[in-house]
Amino acid sequence: MNLRSDSAAARRQPRARKNHKAEPASPGGNKRPAGLNRSVSRALDLLLDIAHNPYPQSFVDLQHQHRVPKATLHKLLFTLEALHFIRRDQETGKYSVGLAALEVAAAGAASPADLPFLLKPILEKLVEENNETCHLGILQGGEEIILKRLDPLEQVVRLALTVGRRHPAYASSGGLASMALSMTDADLEAFPEALPQLTENTIKSREELRERLAEVRAKGYSLDMEEAYIGVRCVGVAVAVPNWPVVHISFSLPLQRAPVERLRALAKPLLAAAKEIEKILSVTPRA
Repeated sequence: MNLRSDSAAARRQPRARKNHKAEPASPGGNKRPAGLNRSVSRALDLLLDIAHNPYPQSFVDLQHQHRVPKATLHKLLFTLEALHFIRRDQETGKYSVGLAALEVAAAGAASPADLPFLLKPILEKLVEENNETCHLGILQGGEEIILKRLDPLEQVVRLALTVGRRHPAYASSGGLASMALSMTDADLEAFPEALPQLTENTIKSREELRERLAEVRAKGYSLDMEEAYIGVRCVGVAVAVPNWPVVHISFSLPLQRAPVERLRALAKPLLAAAKEIEKILSVTPRA
């Protein structure tokens, strides 16, 4: 037997082609073509799932929704987090969209009308962790405009403040916080000396408004002590990013749940959320 010739003949035999199986259907139900890179496909599935879900997802949630081995899921999530496509909350362990994903999304520039979508995960986290109604608004001239409102599921007593509502900025916590960031003493000269009253607690004069804004700047947050509506108290903070309108977020509480100590405590998560909003808007080009 000629072992050398047999070996050479074996080397000349064409290799059997691998039978590539089509990837499972995508989350949207569309059948995928054959030959996809499985790791990339799985990572993007996870990213899209986290982005589309209205609330942050836990490891168990993602494990139930994706047929991926536990060790593989750990590696995929670790990679996405390390590259900042997702972020993991250190306290809850849940995942939400990260800054790198927002940078990709921001390739198509956004407008102020997109703020409710861009900032929705931050508002959801505030509501979920603090169990109070949260508002997102912007400052336009001397008025605040409410862009989005999220209510906690558990609260029986809720506030009927409508999205799209225009309101004197000096009579709300979010409006005052925004004015404190963006208005100078010269800007305040445009306001009348005696300010129109919404309740008996509304700021009454331009001079009182000037003093109040100085107080807000010193504290970093603003309180509304039934100054817009009797029976409603609020706490708000604002964010100023170049090329964007001044944005504010606030908690609104019925009087029976709103002692001053509670409002001051709620300022802390709002201030932390404001830093996240600043990061997002800083990497999101304005349309």
